[in-house]
Amino acid sequence: MKYVSLMRDELKKKILNFLYEDELFNPFLIHFIENQPENIGELYITESDGCVENILHMKFDGNSYFTNFYPKNEKGYRAIAEQLQLLNYNRVLLSGKRKDVSKILSYFTKDLKSAPDIYYKFDVNQYFKQTTYPDITFRVATCCQSDMNKISEFMIGFFKPTSEKGIADLTDKNKLLEDLKVGIYFIEYKGQPIGMARYSGKTKNFIDITTVYIDPDYRGKGFGKKLMAYMVDDILSVNKIPVTQTSSSNPIAKKTYESLGFIKQDDYSFEFIS
Repeated sequence: MKYVSLMRDELKKKILNFLYEDELFNPFLIHFIENQPENIGELYITESDGCVENILHMKFDGNSYFTNFYPKNEKGYRAIAEQLQLLNYNRVLLSGKRKDVSKILSYFTKDLKSAPDIYYKFDVNQYFKQTTYPDITFRVATCCQSDMNKISEFMIGFFKPTSEKGIADLTDKNKLLEDLKVGIYFIEYKGQPIGMARYSGKTKNFIDITTVYIDPDYRGKGFGKKLMAYMVDDILSVNKIPVTQTSSSNPIAKKTYESLGFIKQDDYSFEFIS
């Protein structure tokens, strides 16, 4: 595969045309190509007859090398796996449809270990405007120090890094500033942030919601559902459709998302290969 060091307009158009063939499952990479190419990470492609055929994208997110891939055909899986073997990075987290992740893992003689995730798309026909609640507010997080400290606290709570380096990588200022560009939102109770959610990618039609986190002291009281409902409202207000993922082994999140109007699209996986 070829490393893309400079993305000129013609190549950018070809890559986006390829990714938009499956826009629903490619919001993360599409977003960075369209909106934040300076923060894209590493991008590898193969081309044939002037068209992009396979894509591998890796971006260190403070917790792992978050890795998206999109093959055109069966040969593409091998090309992507061979590129990953050549790079040989640590903490590579594959993200994709479960059947696709399984095929990549087979080249490493590994099997899927984690429970499947569920990839959801919001059904706009089930939408109803959310009720306002006393003492609960929502706002966009900013780059002020108090917000940065709170985002760091919530990121640590969500990802649970086990080393000082892991904590430092996850709360790196430049990484958090990148996340703020895409969108981080607080839920506040009586004026104090008690949780957050963020967007990981935006396309022409979809916005992906991720890292939905509520402080442990406030769990079990409906704050997570209220936060998710706010995110849905915010996305629909710009005429896009929310998508998200959660583990099939998390019945509370499944019940919450499906009660809001999210419909399963496919089995999904986040799986470490190293």
